[in-house]
Amino acid sequence: MRVPHFARRSLAALALTAAAAGCGGGDSNAPDAPFDPAGTTSDVGAMGASFDSPVMEGYASASEGISAVLGASPAAAAIMVTPTKALLTGAGLGAGHYAAAVAKAYARPTGVIRPSLSTAAILDEHLGVTFVYDTATDGYEASDLSGAPADGARFIVYAVDPISGSPIEPLVEVGYADIVTTESASAATVRVELVSAGVTYLDYAVGLTANSSAITIDVSGFVTNGDDRVNFDLDTRLTSEAVVLDYSLTVPTRGGFRIDFEGEANAATVTTTLEARGPHGTVTIAGSQSATTGSYEVEVNGALFATITLSEGQAPVIAGADGEALTEAELNALAALFAVFTEGFGFFQDLLAPVG
Repeated sequence: MRVPHFARRSLAALALTAAAAGCGGGDSNAPDAPFDPAGTTSDVGAMGASFDSPVMEGYASASEGISAVLGASPAAAAIMVTPTKALLTGAGLGAGHYAAAVAKAYARPTGVIRPSLSTAAILDEHLGVTFVYDTATDGYEASDLSGAPADGARFIVYAVDPISGSPIEPLVEVGYADIVTTESASAATVRVELVSAGVTYLDYAVGLTANSSAITIDVSGFVTNGDDRVNFDLDTRLTSEAVVLDYSLTVPTRGGFRIDFEGEANAATVTTTLEARGPHGTVTIAGSQSATTGSYEVEVNGALFATITLSEGQAPVIAGADGEALTEAELNALAALFAVFTEGFGFFQDLLAPVG
């Protein structure tokens, strides 16, 4: 499947155009909440910040080592698709990039699921075992520590150096990750729970189902930094023709602020719809693009707010509904929202042809 790089380039340019303009309590179900662009930008920022904590940093650093222990298994794949704040940022990331990571973890270009559902989610020898990091081998080793779940494995997580991203020596324990699984002949579910000082900072389950025509991967759960919390449900469907996304993220600590994102990438076009709804108004961005052109409409509380026109080799044209230029705060809010699907779709090129 070929998705043009133009999708990636033009969306990135839009975010940069908006960002260059400068930085700048209620009922989230109320459709007529007045639009506050600065408040919307703040809510998106809080959503991303929910993924920031020392134990999340340690878990991110440990993910490669954990996957190495778990091998080519559904449990290892679940570690590879851990949601991060990259879902909400541009610069080569965003929801499209995350979907590409999901696709790489679960499907081969030939359409074969990897890892196979016939593969044990966690080997029997790992059940009930707590793994600790060994600085001599730079990897995880089995220990005689107790506390691991009987139907899963536990990995101790450590503080990391902010520059190198590697565990600080001597090791400083900041929490642990428990990984448990349930499986059948046609489905597998892996749950990961990340705990620090008795507080759960990340809790998510990855469910995989497959048939002869499609693979569906659902990642659902929550993440918190101790202040704000994001509940997420990220559904990725892979077929021989397209990649289809249905993502929802909600911040109950921000008046129920939520982002709903739907996208489809096939050989010819990328079509996306994003709605951000919260105490600072409802913003919808919807449109599509091909290899050379694209257009999006932005609505605020159901009324046309702006249009975005994309042409190959040219900067995006952003116009207000009344023909007037948007304010700095308005551009900043659009940049924060557009970052959710900035980039990413270009990564689907040569990735899933065919899948199913």
